[in-house]
Amino acid sequence: MVDQTVLIVGVASFQGFHLARRLLQEGFDVVGIDDEGRHKTRIAKQRLYVLTHPQFQLIRTTLANKTVMRNILKRHEPRHIILCSTRTVDDPLERYELMKRYIGLHTTRVPLESFITFDLPVKEVSEEDPAIHLFTEDVFGPWDDASTLVSKAIVAVDRGVRLSGYYATDIINVSYIDDVVESVVRLLRLVQTGLSPVGYFQIPASDYVTVQTLLSDIGHILNKSAKTSLPMRTSVLRQSNIPTLDTLVGFSPSTSLFEGLEQVVDWYISYKNMMKEGIK
Repeated sequence: MVDQTVLIVGVASFQGFHLARRLLQEGFDVVGIDDEGRHKTRIAKQRLYVLTHPQFQLIRTTLANKTVMRNILKRHEPRHIILCSTRTVDDPLERYELMKRYIGLHTTRVPLESFITFDLPVKEVSEEDPAIHLFTEDVFGPWDDASTLVSKAIVAVDRGVRLSGYYATDIINVSYIDDVVESVVRLLRLVQTGLSPVGYFQIPASDYVTVQTLLSDIGHILNKSAKTSLPMRTSVLRQSNIPTLDTLVGFSPSTSLFEGLEQVVDWYISYKNMMKEGIK
């Protein structure tokens, strides 16, 4: 897995950040594309500051900058491209179409081994579509955005307030970020053997729990009383008919909610203390 370059578009996103860190550990050269525009959250900017490594290069640009993008592909000649979804992008499909055009130009010079997308609202795939479209559910982990359910729940329990907008009986399909990243790493290893899958694949959830269980577990870890008296409703387990990636790569996410929460809460406390000390 060494001596290959991975281009991560949206490297400041939650998934992009964790993918970059792991791929650098695996020996890849990683080129990250992102910017620090006015729509970037504080934590997204901080992720970029954390991503320091001799084999990592950050290029602050957008996919709309055709000249810069073509120069990036020509200079770095990535063998793998990962397009991450971001919560601040107005039109993720426009980013996808732009990336496809760049790839069409790029592959006339250097063969691309894989083009992977994360959680893009792609509805159908044609034979000419070069991408492996990965879909996840409620992914959580350190350095997550404050807008996700798990992060909202941690903040609510920590502050002693009620989590609003959810029902106690709602079932969430959770996956810990390290499991998601491991799935992608194994996918890249598979691609390097010569197999080139395309189409849709779901990274399966590692645990299925109710919102009430989520709040109770967080309260136990924080040693605080969680306000779990949320409204009730009949809920069903969300199921997908998309093929799962685990059958292809031989790895299924298995980190339990409680095990993952212990890691996230430890990070949350450290991060909160860092912010109190004025480290921006």
